[in-house]
Amino acid sequence: MVSQVSITILVPIALSGWIGWWLNGQFHTQIWFLIMIVLGVGAAFRNVYYLTKSFYSEDMKKEHERLQYIEALKKQGQARREQTENASGEQKDADRKN
Repeated sequence: MVSQVSITILVPIALSGWIGWWLNGQFHTQIWFLIMIVLGVGAAFRNVYYLTKSFYSEDMKKEHERLQYIEALKKQGQARREQTENASGEQKDADRKN
Protein backbone atom coordinates (compact mmCIF):
# COMPACT_ATOMS: atom_id res chain seq x y z
CA MET A 1 0.00 0.00 0.00
CA VAL A 2 2.84 2.41 0.83
CA SER A 3 4.55 1.96 -2.51
CA GLN A 4 1.24 2.38 -4.32
CA VAL A 5 0.58 5.66 -2.51
CA SER A 6 4.08 6.95 -3.24
CA ILE A 7 3.77 6.09 -6.93
CA THR A 8 0.34 7.71 -6.99
CA ILE A 9 1.91 10.90 -5.64
CA LEU A 10 5.17 10.97 -7.60
CA VAL A 11 3.97 10.13 -11.12
CA PRO A 12 1.49 13.00 -11.61
CA ILE A 13 3.88 15.55 -10.08
CA ALA A 14 6.87 14.39 -12.13
CA LEU A 15 4.87 14.08 -15.34
CA SER A 16 3.24 17.48 -14.97
CA GLY A 17 6.61 19.03 -14.04
CA TRP A 18 8.19 17.59 -17.16
CA ILE A 19 5.30 18.83 -19.32
CA GLY A 20 5.60 22.29 -17.72
CA TRP A 21 9.36 22.34 -18.35
CA TRP A 22 8.77 21.33 -21.99
CA LEU A 23 6.07 24.00 -22.43
CA ASN A 24 8.43 26.63 -21.00
CA GLY A 25 10.98 25.66 -23.62
CA GLN A 26 8.42 25.75 -26.43
CA PHE A 27 6.88 29.11 -25.53
CA HIS A 28 9.98 30.70 -23.94
CA THR A 29 8.10 31.47 -20.72
CA GLN A 30 8.56 30.46 -17.10
CA ILE A 31 4.98 30.20 -15.83
CA TRP A 32 3.99 26.84 -17.34
CA PHE A 33 6.23 24.86 -15.03
CA LEU A 34 4.62 26.40 -11.96
CA ILE A 35 1.08 25.93 -13.30
CA MET A 36 1.74 22.32 -14.21
CA ILE A 37 3.35 21.53 -10.84
CA VAL A 38 0.30 22.92 -9.03
CA LEU A 39 -1.99 20.83 -11.25
CA GLY A 40 0.20 17.77 -10.66
CA VAL A 41 0.06 18.21 -6.88
CA GLY A 42 -3.72 18.56 -7.06
CA ALA A 43 -4.01 15.44 -9.20
CA ALA A 44 -1.72 13.52 -6.84
CA PHE A 45 -3.78 14.36 -3.77
CA ARG A 46 -6.99 13.53 -5.61
CA ASN A 47 -5.58 10.14 -6.58
CA VAL A 48 -4.45 9.42 -3.02
CA TYR A 49 -7.87 10.40 -1.70
CA TYR A 50 -9.65 7.95 -4.00
CA LEU A 51 -7.10 5.22 -3.33
CA THR A 52 -7.36 5.46 0.44
CA LYS A 53 -11.12 5.94 0.33
CA SER A 54 -11.60 2.55 -1.30
CA PHE A 55 -9.12 0.97 1.11
CA TYR A 56 -10.82 2.33 4.23
CA SER A 57 -14.38 1.79 3.01
CA GLU A 58 -13.95 -1.95 3.61
CA ASP A 59 -12.74 -1.29 7.16
CA MET A 60 -15.64 1.05 7.81
CA LYS A 61 -18.10 -1.57 6.55
CA LYS A 62 -16.66 -4.19 8.91
CA GLU A 63 -16.73 -1.74 11.82
CA HIS A 64 -20.36 -0.88 11.08
CA GLU A 65 -21.27 -4.59 11.06
CA ARG A 66 -19.51 -5.08 14.41
CA LEU A 67 -21.39 -2.15 15.93
CA GLN A 68 -24.70 -3.56 14.70
CA TYR A 69 -23.81 -6.93 16.25
CA ILE A 70 -22.98 -5.28 19.59
CA GLU A 71 -26.26 -3.34 19.54
CA ALA A 72 -28.17 -6.56 18.87
CA LEU A 73 -26.44 -8.21 21.84
CA LYS A 74 -27.35 -5.26 24.05
CA LYS A 75 -31.01 -5.52 23.02
CA GLN A 76 -31.00 -9.26 23.78
CA GLY A 77 -29.49 -8.62 27.19
CA GLN A 78 -32.09 -5.96 27.99
CA ALA A 79 -34.91 -8.26 26.89
CA ARG A 80 -33.58 -11.08 29.11
CA ARG A 81 -33.25 -8.73 32.07
CA GLU A 82 -36.82 -7.56 31.61
CA GLN A 83 -38.05 -11.14 31.39
CA THR A 84 -36.15 -12.02 34.56
CA GLU A 85 -37.49 -8.96 36.36
CA ASN A 86 -41.05 -9.71 35.24
CA ALA A 87 -40.74 -13.34 36.28
CA SER A 88 -39.33 -12.41 39.69
CA GLY A 89 -42.05 -9.76 40.12
CA GLU A 90 -44.75 -12.31 39.31
CA GLN A 91 -43.15 -14.77 41.74
CA LYS A 92 -43.19 -12.14 44.51
CA ASP A 93 -46.84 -11.35 43.78
CA ALA A 94 -47.68 -15.07 43.93
CA ASP A 95 -45.79 -15.39 47.22
CA ARG A 96 -47.70 -12.43 48.68
CA LYS A 97 -51.06 -13.93 47.72
CA ASN A 98 -50.22 -17.17 49.51
